[in-house]
Amino acid sequence: MTMNALSSVSSRLLLLALAGAGAAAVPAVRADTHVDVGVSIGVPFRHGYAVVSVGPDRYYYHRGVFYRPGRHGYVVVRAPRGAIVRELPPFHSRVYVGSTVYYRYGDIFYQSCPDGYVVVDSPLMVAAQPSTVVVTQAPTPPPAAPAPAPVAPANDDYQTVWVGDVQYQFKDGQFFKKTADGLVWAEAPVGAVTKTLPQDAKSVWYQDIEYFECDDVYFRKTPEGYKVVLAPWKK
Repeated sequence: MTMNALSSVSSRLLLLALAGAGAAAVPAVRADTHVDVGVSIGVPFRHGYAVVSVGPDRYYYHRGVFYRPGRHGYVVVRAPRGAIVRELPPFHSRVYVGSTVYYRYGDIFYQSCPDGYVVVDSPLMVAAQPSTVVVTQAPTPPPAAPAPAPVAPANDDYQTVWVGDVQYQFKDGQFFKKTADGLVWAEAPVGAVTKTLPQDAKSVWYQDIEYFECDDVYFRKTPEGYKVVLAPWKK
């Protein structure tokens, strides 16, 4: 082999080595991005869900609720301490404990951090000092819309909804089924009637009929409540 050939081979090996070293030097990115999931269960989530990693554990997050795969689908689980999300759920409130600000959604507490908001232990579980004052402040409401959607109840209770002989639990625009593992997320069932709409539901008009949309689920007002329907322009 000539000297020129040896030089060419050596250059290629050096470039490959540098490329491998560069790839190894790229830091791992904590997953908190919007993805479609469901390959392991066969019940796909809608778009808009986020994957959240806490150490070696992986969770799925949407609208203040954390999930993990179970035998029957994606099971609602307790918010893991240290989980970081980019946005707070729509029904959160602000809590002051002394000079420290927390954000509360149900029994979950968050604090602001550089990447978003991190799940922390409840400050209310700590023995209160005589001088400690806890004040809860509701978030600033959005500007009034021409046709505002009805506001969901301020409490954290689930609504029970029946479609035929199937029972669902409804909260913040999401439907769940009760299983032996706990609450499992379910696709919004067409025909389900809820008492209220999610607070961030948007008014949509089509052929002089008003619909309400939240996470690509459409409702129409009826005398009984708000009925889940197929968007007529998508049929």
